[in-house]
Amino acid sequence: MDDKTEKKSLIPKMTNFGKWLVLILLAFILIWPLSAGLYWTVYRAYTLVDPTRFRDLDANVEALLKSTTPESEAPRKGAALLASIRNRLEQEMDSTFGWSINDLIISPTRWLDNRANRQRGSIFATRMMTTFFSTNLAKYGKVDKENENLKEAREKYFAFTSDSWWFPSSENQYEKGIAELKQYEADLLKSDSGAIYNLRTDDMYNMLEFIIGKQFLDEPLGLLVQSNDQVPYTELDDHIYYTQGIILVLRDALRTFVHLYPEVQEKGGKENISIAFKEMDQICSFDPLIVLRGDHDSIMADHRGKVARYLISIRERINDLAQSIKS
Repeated sequence: MDDKTEKKSLIPKMTNFGKWLVLILLAFILIWPLSAGLYWTVYRAYTLVDPTRFRDLDANVEALLKSTTPESEAPRKGAALLASIRNRLEQEMDSTFGWSINDLIISPTRWLDNRANRQRGSIFATRMMTTFFSTNLAKYGKVDKENENLKEAREKYFAFTSDSWWFPSSENQYEKGIAELKQYEADLLKSDSGAIYNLRTDDMYNMLEFIIGKQFLDEPLGLLVQSNDQVPYTELDDHIYYTQGIILVLRDALRTFVHLYPEVQEKGGKENISIAFKEMDQICSFDPLIVLRGDHDSIMADHRGKVARYLISIRERINDLAQSIKS
């Protein structure tokens, strides 16, 4: 009897605190996989309603490429190129939840910040590409007058703030800008309209240099290469999806440009542009469940750094393509 009592006393009794600690640990072990699974299920269901990955070229651009060939007349090529530039902005406006940057704070869509930042990138890139087109390709010389439709679109409508809900709304202004572009495209196809499209070899080079320059791709790259201690954790995904919006516009425009002017792929340009498009596809389909900020030898992924590497590769390949045109 004494031996049994002695053996029992060797086993320490668990305190109430210890019991609660064990219960909390067990709950954590069981609950977090369930929570993660629930989050994944809800998010994937959301992506069925409002796509977040864009692996393939948009159907509208695919149709453009089929209807316009390298042998098409210059005005038709110009109309197709400009249509590819405005395409992404139209897709964002016509998406499931529309233009959500300017939604009121009481609206659930106001909190969909990934799509909002993608839309910010889309209007930025549309504005920049339209500006280059208007000031370089839609006239015969630098001192010539700009096309009124393009000038109105870039200076008045696309320059409008992206978060105005009313008086006037951002959507209203952007729709007017798109209408101005469409009017120019229609005028191009009329022989007596006076609309001009004049793309020369030096314009091809200048456009590629503009794309990789300080005004365009260097802007999102600067956001992606900041050190982690300079970027709040809540802003990590903002920079990624902003870059995605820019690349979605650029991919549409460059795909159309290369299709209409296959001569740019000569002198080794074909391999460079192929790699650039592959990297663009990676950014356009980039949508991790949770954006992480792994630093140095951290076990966590560095998602912002990964997108930066894709973007740097795109810049280098486009630069090589530009140099092959110049030589």
